[in-house]
Amino acid sequence: MKQSKQFLSIIVAGLLLSACDKKLDESPKSFIAPDQFFTTDAQCIQAVNGVYSGLPELFGQEDLWKSIEEGTDVLIYTGGTDGNQEYTLSAAAPGNISNVWRKCYSAITNANLIIHRVGNAKITDTLKTRLVGEALYLRALHYYILTNSFGAVPVWTDELNVDVVSTLPRADAADVRKQIKDDLLQASGQLPYSYPALETGRATKGAALALLAKVYLLDKDWANAEKYAQMVVDSKQYTLVNFADLFDVNNRFKNNKESIFEIQFKRDNATNTNTRVTYYYTWFIPVRDGNNKTYAGVDFGTTVLLGYENFCPTLALVNMFETGDKRKDVTVATSYNGQPFTRFKKPNHPWFGAKFWDLQANDRNSGKDIYFQRYADVLLTLAEAQNEQSKTADALTWINKVRADHGGLTTPVSGVAQDSVTRLIRKERAIEFVGEFQRKWDLARWGTLVDAVKSVTDDNPIGAKNIKPEFALFPVPDAEIIKNPNLKPQNKGY
Repeated sequence: MKQSKQFLSIIVAGLLLSACDKKLDESPKSFIAPDQFFTTDAQCIQAVNGVYSGLPELFGQEDLWKSIEEGTDVLIYTGGTDGNQEYTLSAAAPGNISNVWRKCYSAITNANLIIHRVGNAKITDTLKTRLVGEALYLRALHYYILTNSFGAVPVWTDELNVDVVSTLPRADAADVRKQIKDDLLQASGQLPYSYPALETGRATKGAALALLAKVYLLDKDWANAEKYAQMVVDSKQYTLVNFADLFDVNNRFKNNKESIFEIQFKRDNATNTNTRVTYYYTWFIPVRDGNNKTYAGVDFGTTVLLGYENFCPTLALVNMFETGDKRKDVTVATSYNGQPFTRFKKPNHPWFGAKFWDLQANDRNSGKDIYFQRYADVLLTLAEAQNEQSKTADALTWINKVRADHGGLTTPVSGVAQDSVTRLIRKERAIEFVGEFQRKWDLARWGTLVDAVKSVTDDNPIGAKNIKPEFALFPVPDAEIIKNPNLKPQNKGY
């Protein structure tokens, strides 16, 4: 954590808008002192783009995805021993979660700078309002990740120098969430629902409202969770998209009508040009066979893909799909294009499917965007909030819509009790969002993480043996406590 002047070199090395790609693209610039910056509309836009620039690194590398995907009931790590899955992490050896802490606070520091400097800049008023709203949303997003990961964490919203930051104590999780809600509520009043095509990928009013509803779920404030999710529905800005098309790079799925906020990556397959890439897909796709032409016996039509075969669906997930659910063939795979796989990482376990693949990638380099928020999540959030208020029939409306539009399950569920609807929502969330940065956080807020991990003992025996309720949170890395002893006490269990 550094002083704001030191961080400006990061901000102005951020992303500029590219007219040819309708995306946020990198354009490194040299260091400029803060007092010499934030003087024009273009400079302020560039500075905000710098906060966005950290998202591909955070979401596109294993630091974050391992911490949320592993150690649940729907996905297992098959690449060897791993502390996230087996619940063997310690404060001294916290694994990849240290980088999540560091990356989130780097983004928060930059967002604080933007909110204050752009807020005081002599630029177009409407643009100023929007840019500050974007920075508020991004700050809230990173605090949301931090408190879901660590619980109580330091919170600051001002430009602070390193001496002050290095002494801040941890704020209670409830206070962190209060700040998140304040930021998102303000952002929702300052952001538009949409942007011109050349500015695709920026935070919107819908993104702020949808995340606000999720935060109220964490607080078990069902009425407000319903209120803000309903506002997203009533905006009529979003609709459910064919489930297979959501993840099909050939259909140019990026930034579709179901997408509310996604992490933007860029790769030009035609010219084999990598601009901003991720290797997320490599953890889900079968490893290339020794002949360097096939993957688990299947010809994907290319020889440049890289598979680590690190992630595999649990049998519990496979068995959640009902007969005829179209999402199953997209999510898990025993074959591709009529060719059956000839081997699997674990007996009787299929591979993960085309939802995760990028057959236009080159080696580790994928330009496939990653969803952080999509409309199906809003509908299931709304259903959960309504069901918890005994509005079971209303909740079933949204559940049935997701099941029909995404799963092709056109026979509606009706006449079931509230507790049965609760179980149905939890199953639907598992099916819909596996691999989308949701499951561990869902299990933690429901208080069902221990039972979920124990339910897949055959797939994860070490994790099932070690799991404890307190392991819903990660340890604050010892390295951070050494720098700031006021971060004590350590999270329970570590």
